[in-house]
Amino acid sequence: MTSNRYEISNEIYIDNLLTENDIPSLVKYLNNPTIYANTSHIPQPYTIKDGENFLSAIKSNLEPTLFFNIRLNETDEMIGGCGLQSLIKNDRIAEIGYWLGEPYWGRVFMSKVIGKVIEIGQIQWKNLVRIEAQIFTWNNGSRRVVEKCHFAYEGLLRKRVHKNGQDIDVYLYAYIIE
Repeated sequence: MTSNRYEISNEIYIDNLLTENDIPSLVKYLNNPTIYANTSHIPQPYTIKDGENFLSAIKSNLEPTLFFNIRLNETDEMIGGCGLQSLIKNDRIAEIGYWLGEPYWGRVFMSKVIGKVIEIGQIQWKNLVRIEAQIFTWNNGSRRVVEKCHFAYEGLLRKRVHKNGQDIDVYLYAYIIE
């Protein structure tokens, strides 16, 4: 399988080739209580089996999804991920999801990656008009990231996510493609 590589900065790039070699990085960075607390679908603890299941899901590509690994230029280590998942069959609406290993927070990596993923999404999904981001109300860092990427706040979705036996409110942001 071939990989597309997209340069983001002198320090990082993204590609779309997830392999078994990335599972240790997934386990290393996703075994973080803060990442778990701020995401809907990442389990805790994050195990090798979870990494294998994720790799299998990405390879099967049962749903329209664009997923990119965030990698260090110097070592090619996977330090994060960002993807778009189509919410309807004609690819008009997608949801964005992302994570980044804690040692790399606060370095403007994610806003640059999101900008590039949106650009790629627009090219690959010609009908795309809307990208949504759902962010837990306490996750101010993620709110700042999408706001830097020109997502507009659209409202509060009350009790939108069920996690750890609780119904959680999320902020809805959207990026509209004109």
